Amino acid sequence: MFRARGCTRESEARYVPTPAMSTPPAASAPQSSVGCPFCGLLCDDLTVELAAGAPIVASRGCGKSRQLFALADDGPAGARVDGREATTEIALARAAEILRAASQPLLLTAGIDVAGMRALLELADRTGAVVDHANADAMFRNLLVLQDGGWISTTLTEVRNRADLLVSAGTDIVGRFPRFFERCFGDAQAMFVDGEREAWFLGAAPAGLPDSIARRATAIAVDRARLGEIFATLRALEAGKALGVAHVAGVPRERLEVLLARMRAARYGVLAWAAADLDFPHAELAIQGMCELVKALNAKGRFAALPLGGTDGDVTAMQVSTWQSGYPLRVSFAGGAPVFDPVRYRARRMLEAGEADAVLFVSALDPACAPPASDAPTIVLGRPGTRSQQAAVFVPLATPGIHHAGHLYRTDSVVAVRLRKLADTRHLSAARALSAILRAIGDGR
Repeated sequence: MFRARGCTRESEARYVPTPAMSTPPAASAPQSSVGCPFCGLLCDDLTVELAAGAPIVASRGCGKSRQLFALADDGPAGARVDGREATTEIALARAAEILRAASQPLLLTAGIDVAGMRALLELADRTGAVVDHANADAMFRNLLVLQDGGWISTTLTEVRNRADLLVSAGTDIVGRFPRFFERCFGDAQAMFVDGEREAWFLGAAPAGLPDSIARRATAIAVDRARLGEIFATLRALEAGKALGVAHVAGVPRERLEVLLARMRAARYGVLAWAAADLDFPHAELAIQGMCELVKALNAKGRFAALPLGGTDGDVTAMQVSTWQSGYPLRVSFAGGAPVFDPVRYRARRMLEAGEADAVLFVSALDPACAPPASDAPTIVLGRPGTRSQQAAVFVPLATPGIHHAGHLYRTDSVVAVRLRKLADTRHLSAARALSAILRAIGDGR
């Protein structure tokens, strides 16, 4: 499937700073329409200024974007081998040695762009590795439903321009996607929505809702782990079934009847959830109940699902893995062809069973993403500040959207947002670091 480039191993005795990947605009001028890579919305309207070489969000950002843009670090190279300082070349050569010697490597990403993910898959093909994402447990709650019965989903643009009703199941949305209501379901100009929008929350309503939404927001207190019961009841009511109970999961039946009536009356309704918030046993069955209700509502009206994700580049990893291998992560290349098994090739299970004898962890976006505990030699390619004290190898990475251009896929999977370079750095991009490891491994293992 992949064809590796020829091996031209460079000298390990010297370190040459990475040349600039493109020429950024003048540092003194604020840059507008900047894309933010730090959540699945990929907002592309920020204004960013450079202060002492670090980008500062001047307007239209959120707390998360302001924090993670300001973490930009152009300090020393910072590579380490077995806890000791080393040049980047020596660290990457040591990483290649570990992967070359491994029988079953595990390549785990927690945030890289399209080019980085392509390089990761090429490395997996060369080394016979398993590929997974740190957020894959949440992603597969959605994917198992999509694979089993499909769903009727929508996009952020459609939500902004058409939706008059938003029902959020088990998540406040704002906690993970701070600007969602500002950008997609608030006071922003819409093409086809007349009058006010209305939001219902199965769970606590978030703080900081726009006034126009807060006035018409309704919250129903419910335990997330019992959402499956709620949606089974709503499906039964939609099918005209008689229920002999007064309460379901602690919610009065009449309350659910009112919600269903509002969903039926919507001109364009949206049911949203973040699978990362639905962390309870068999959560995929609750998600399946949501998707089946959406299908039923479309028999007479118009309703769509909006599964929210994309943080830490997880949607990007899934998209690239799908078009390169035919499968959405949890893929093994050990047999010379990609093999998909969402249970067997789950990273956590493999580590707990001791099946991986080398781990490569890549995270270029958020240094709070930490590599998993493992007895196997661990290689960490991460943004400066990533926890790596126990790693056999650490190599600092440049951040897409700050130090180099790149692309990430938005939460709705339909748009790859281009990210610009804003500042210089000496660090390698994930794609370049992984390609350097691939060259050092050579044509054979």
